[in-house]
Amino acid sequence: MPGFFPCLQTVSGQAMKNPVKFMIPMKTLIINGENFSDLQGFYEEINRVFTKDLAWETGHNFDALNDILYGGFGVFEEEPIILTWKNISKSKTDLGLNATKTYYENRISANGINTEHFRNKLDELKNNNGQTLFDIIVEIINRHNQIKFQQEN
Repeated sequence: MPGFFPCLQTVSGQAMKNPVKFMIPMKTLIINGENFSDLQGFYEEINRVFTKDLAWETGHNFDALNDILYGGFGVFEEEPIILTWKNISKSKTDLGLNATKTYYENRISANGINTEHFRNKLDELKNNNGQTLFDIIVEIINRHNQIKFQQEN
């Protein structure tokens, strides 16, 4: 049943001898591509939707995104959720080839760690073999089995 997840009734945290199975509605979280036009804006949208009442700021990187999607940042814990990405076509363009090239070029010019990694990723992208920022984000979302991912144009 879409939008619901099964639970077994318990008493004081202990499984009952004859548990009653029931369905709990899944929380729906919505990110909207109209609310951002670049990677920084995407991270701000994720923070707006997935975090609540934090006394600190989450990181703006793919590792932090992955962590946020596990839950526990004030909006949901580990229960299954529905994540709807509205105006995804706009986001696919905004976080597409040009934005990804710029992202890798900025990482390379910063001369930080993993410079060679980012050069390789840029080369892959130029040879039509690489992932865009959009592709990477969708891949990260899809790794989370507790998230039912829905895309809307």
